[in-house]
Amino acid sequence: MKTFAARATTTFLSIGLSSSSHAGRRKGGGKGERSRNTIRSERNDNAVGIGNDDGNTKNEPFTNDPKRRATDTLLLSLLAGYSLQLLTRQKATAAFAKVNENVAHGQHYRLITSAFLHGGLVHLFVNAYSLNAIGSTVERIFGKTHVYATFTLSAMSGNIMSYKMSKYPAVGASGAIFGLAGAFAVYLYRHKDVLGSGAEEQLNALGTSLMINAVYGATSARVDNWAHFGGLVGGCTYAYLFGPNFKRDTFGRLKNRPIVDLR
Repeated sequence: MKTFAARATTTFLSIGLSSSSHAGRRKGGGKGERSRNTIRSERNDNAVGIGNDDGNTKNEPFTNDPKRRATDTLLLSLLAGYSLQLLTRQKATAAFAKVNENVAHGQHYRLITSAFLHGGLVHLFVNAYSLNAIGSTVERIFGKTHVYATFTLSAMSGNIMSYKMSKYPAVGASGAIFGLAGAFAVYLYRHKDVLGSGAEEQLNALGTSLMINAVYGATSARVDNWAHFGGLVGGCTYAYLFGPNFKRDTFGRLKNRPIVDLR
């Protein structure tokens, strides 16, 4: 059987989000800034959200899906995929992994299905840990539908990049996870003027995590960096076009105006 390049996110999202939780508590701004916006750290999700000036959270993006249904469903899907690999004695791996020759012959479904397969328990655990961290954060801000869409698009764009640039077979969800991180980064960058210094600290933490993963990937033949890069681009692109885009109206109230509004 062919050797598969295991895509791993290592400590990618645990670094970024643990730093952000402290930022949320320390960097609330002065009274004048608090009157304009609210930086919230919700429970253990370490998320950054936008509140209305009057304290009304009815339209706050955190309320899109506090039950994190999409994140939990995706986690169960990763577990189901790995279980199928074991139950079929890796026949599922051969049938659904990203293998360039098979993709070239029309098996394009592999560009998505390979994201639900993994190269071992450690690979699965690292990706599940990262997805649990970033997935719940993005879901509170974007909502479950956007989490599904971002994950799927990022998995596909990551595997397309891997197909174009890497000859090796590959499995793993880390391209999709990088996409979710990219979507979160776009949200933070887009709303720096509203979220204040907390957003800047989280962006720096995410940037540090990306650099750590890039260095690690460059030293390991088993990491598919092209998939990571492709997934990151896919997630950033999706968030830029369809993600939250809060602007103040003439009365100073925050309104969500996505570039492409699918609501």
